[in-house]
Amino acid sequence: MAQLGMHTWNELCSQPQAWSDALSVLHQRFAELRQHRALTHVSHIIWSGCGSPYYLAVTMSRLQQQRSDTPVTVLPASELWNNPAASIPRTGTPTLVLLSRSGSTTEVLKAAAQFRSSSPNGCIITVSCYADRPLAQLGDINIVLPSGQEQSIAQTRAFSVLHVGALAVLWALTGSDLHDLDGIPAVGAAVIAKYQQHCVAIGANPAYDQFFFLGSGYRYGLACEASLKMKEMSLTVSEPFHHMEFRHGPQSMVTPKTLVVGVGSQLTNAQEEAVLKDMRTLGGHTLSIGPNESSDMQWDATLPEECNGLIALPLLQSIAYSRATSRGLDPDNPHNLNAVVVL
Repeated sequence: MAQLGMHTWNELCSQPQAWSDALSVLHQRFAELRQHRALTHVSHIIWSGCGSPYYLAVTMSRLQQQRSDTPVTVLPASELWNNPAASIPRTGTPTLVLLSRSGSTTEVLKAAAQFRSSSPNGCIITVSCYADRPLAQLGDINIVLPSGQEQSIAQTRAFSVLHVGALAVLWALTGSDLHDLDGIPAVGAAVIAKYQQHCVAIGANPAYDQFFFLGSGYRYGLACEASLKMKEMSLTVSEPFHHMEFRHGPQSMVTPKTLVVGVGSQLTNAQEEAVLKDMRTLGGHTLSIGPNESSDMQWDATLPEECNGLIALPLLQSIAYSRATSRGLDPDNPHNLNAVVVL
C-alpha cells in the first residue's frame, strides 16, 4: 500500500536543497533586481498573493516595515482586482510584488492586469515556480524558482522557496548582501534532522483536538500559514494569533486537549514565553520553536533574524502532515481543494 502523502513528505523533507537551488538562481538575478527601477525609484510597495502566498505577503510586509522606510501595503490579489480604488495607489511609482506557486491563479493574473491599468507608472515583480505559466511573463522583473515546484496540492516546499525569493527582493530593496542568506540551507537541514521526528510524534498524538499557532511581528504570517496547513491537510480545528493577543479572548478555548505552538523571536522572547506559560497554567500544552535557548526546538541564532521563521516552517509543516496521516487522510489530496484556483 502506498504511503499516504508521499509527495508531500518528499517535498517537505527536500526543502533545504530546494532553498540552495533557489539561492543559486537568485544570485544570478540579484544585480538586475537591485538596480531595477522597480526598487530604486519605488514610492510604495504592495505585497500580494492568494492562499499560502498571501500569508507570505503578510510576512514580507512586516519584514519590509522592519528594514525599510519605503511605505508598504499587503492585500490578497482578489482585493487588487475587485477593489482597485481602495487598493492601488493612483500616484507615484508603486511596485506590486506578486507571489504565486503556480503562476496561473486567476485572481493573481487579474490583479496584475488591474495594477497595470490603475497605475501606469508602476512596476510589477513576480516570484513564482514555473517559467511556462502566464504570471512569469507579466512582470517588469520575473523571478522563477523551479525548485519550488510540487506534485502535492497543499504547499510546503513551494511556500518556503517563494519565501527565499521574497527575502531576496527585500534584500535588494534595502541594499543588503544576498550572501547573508547562504547559511539558510545548512541550518534548515540540521533543524530537520534534529527535530522532525519529534514533530511527527506530536502531530500523531491523539490527545490533541485543537491547535493554535502564535507568531509576533512577521511571524504572524507564518503562524497563519501553519494553521492553514493544519486545516488543509488534517481537517483539524486550528487558528493563528499574535502571541499576546491570544490572552484577549481566545485563551478561553484552551483545554487539556489543546496544543499552542509559538514561533519564537529573539526580540520579544520573554513576552512570548510568558504567554505560553500562562496557557500551561490553564491546562493546555505548548511547543515553542525558535532561535532561543528557552525554546523547545531551538538553533543557534547565526542567521539574520528575519530568516528564523523560514527555518521553523518544515517543523510546523511536519506536525500538520503527521496529524493528517495519523487520521488516515492524504495530504497530497486535501478535501475539497485543487492545486490552482481558476475562475
